[in-house]
Amino acid sequence: MILSVSSVFITLVITFLMIILFYLILFNKKLIYILRSDLLIILSFVIIIRLLLPVEWPYTITIPFPWVMNSLQAFLNYEIFSHFSVISLLLVIWLLGSAIQICKFIIQLNKIKSIFAVLDKTAIKNKVSDFIDIDPHLDYPVWITNGIPSPMILGFKKIILIPEIGLEKKEFAHIIQHELEHLKHKDNIIKLFLSLVLIIYWWFPPVYWLCNKIQLVLEMRVDKKVTYYFSEQEVTDYADTLLKVQKAISSKTETSFDRIGISSMFYINDGTSTLYYRITYLLNQTYKKSSNILLILIIVSLPLISNCIVLEPCLEPPIETYSSSPASDLENGFIVKHPDGSYSIFINGTTKTTMDPDDELLSKYPVITE
Repeated sequence: MILSVSSVFITLVITFLMIILFYLILFNKKLIYILRSDLLIILSFVIIIRLLLPVEWPYTITIPFPWVMNSLQAFLNYEIFSHFSVISLLLVIWLLGSAIQICKFIIQLNKIKSIFAVLDKTAIKNKVSDFIDIDPHLDYPVWITNGIPSPMILGFKKIILIPEIGLEKKEFAHIIQHELEHLKHKDNIIKLFLSLVLIIYWWFPPVYWLCNKIQLVLEMRVDKKVTYYFSEQEVTDYADTLLKVQKAISSKTETSFDRIGISSMFYINDGTSTLYYRITYLLNQTYKKSSNILLILIIVSLPLISNCIVLEPCLEPPIETYSSSPASDLENGFIVKHPDGSYSIFINGTTKTTMDPDDELLSKYPVITE
């Protein structure tokens, strides 16, 4: 694996295009009912993997692309002052920005710890089994409290948090099932993982576009899991519960959770802004179908396909940097001596690189000094 400016550049281009594809599928009414939320989940993971592995592989083909890469290389290599180029400055800014993001991440974790310390003293504590029949290994704690604005999973804790709002038994069951699916699929861990991606790519706006909409796709997946075996009437009842919860929490006053300022990347909750889209999706019965396996395989293969090429600058070497030999002397073979002391040996169509060619080879074949 080789990490280079060219490999990072092609990674940014490819991931930008894949994020555009993600948005196109999500917000096109025809495409979302054909390709569905499970494919979007896979596509988002593919994008993240591509971002985390911006490297050239052994099978990567180098393509000269002077129209863009030459100008990019010249810009990055421009020396601002002695031995300090533009690329050095950008790397310093990148690292400083990432360090600041790490500090913010740690601060957020401390805020979550403080919130749980408060809730531990004030919440009404139950378990999932108090509301629905459940396997013992999924019998997570359920805390009912006025200290949070909406039902949520917060941080790494496997605790379902529900605000004190007037819900009937059936409605409570819907909310518990919903939050339980988030825990079963480790959606809270996924969002924290996305926070780590943002630490690295804090300067790349398309990553924020992706992270902002992954919450919606996670909610769509959970809605599908909860209602998969529901009748049409039960799906409608579930949608009514979501509306009732949103109406109840929209009238709540500011909570201690709101005042402490925890980033939405650190919790899973049901946002008002996505509710209309989710309910519209739910009421279309085709949402229960799975995506075509061939389409999923194509999506999974995208990182491999996108790593097949890398664009490189193409510069003609100055003629004065080479010593020359008559063409007739080079027909059977020749040796190129590189500035780093290594040698490339070309003999009858075969090549090899060495640091110390035999004296016999040096005397037999012409040597071209680079």
